[in-house]
Amino acid sequence: MKERYVQTAGHGGVHYVEAGSGAPLVLLHSNGASALQYRFTMEEFAKTWRVIAMDMPGHGDSDPLKRHTTIEMYAESVVQLLDCLKIERAAVAGDSVGGSICIALARDHASRTQPVVISECPLRAEKDWLTTWPRIELSYSEPTQSMDEVKLRLREATPEILTRWNIDRRKAGAWAMIDVMRAMREFDAVGSLKKLKGPATAIIGAKGNALNNRAAYEDALGKNNVAVLEGCGHFPMLDDPALFVKEVNRLLGGAAK
Repeated sequence: MKERYVQTAGHGGVHYVEAGSGAPLVLLHSNGASALQYRFTMEEFAKTWRVIAMDMPGHGDSDPLKRHTTIEMYAESVVQLLDCLKIERAAVAGDSVGGSICIALARDHASRTQPVVISECPLRAEKDWLTTWPRIELSYSEPTQSMDEVKLRLREATPEILTRWNIDRRKAGAWAMIDVMRAMREFDAVGSLKKLKGPATAIIGAKGNALNNRAAYEDALGKNNVAVLEGCGHFPMLDDPALFVKEVNRLLGGAAK
């Protein structure tokens, strides 16, 4: 796995890691994480793809945010990374906010990013955001979390995972993480799903945040394009890396036909 750093046209420096060769696949992490969220999947993905895991702006070793950043702006940063790498088109898979970005990519940049895999992206109405917002602010206003807190979110939280989890959250910082949640709250994910211009599929953890949205995803994308991963929660690439790789590859292969 090699580390790289490029200067994008409008989103500053972007750090990423890559492995393998062949058709490009870009991986987008969840809020408060980094490209290393996919460290347990990179080797397997690299057997099939030129896999590129990106630190989204404000996270990891990419440049920090200087202003509020919308989901559409994050999508632009993905396209600008492709420009820097001279990649005309790439498949993209993203988890949580990364899934929101995938929706925006399939809606606004389908000629550059198709197909996409939307992983564990909750489709909240404004009333749901209002209800959950105090918990969201509490969760992200303190970057460092305890093992007990992380165990609530993962099938198996090891000391190594906890260390990486907290390093990434501290790198992002409270303001950037809460701003990501603001961006997700502002983004009309449900409406955007109805306006997709490129092929899209979805992954839902059987114990994840998006399980209640299964019917909405199946209605928008078709039942065959939605996979429910048993035993997985909001972070399937950590809960069951092998199953996550298998299902991403299956969905991408089906969507490409």
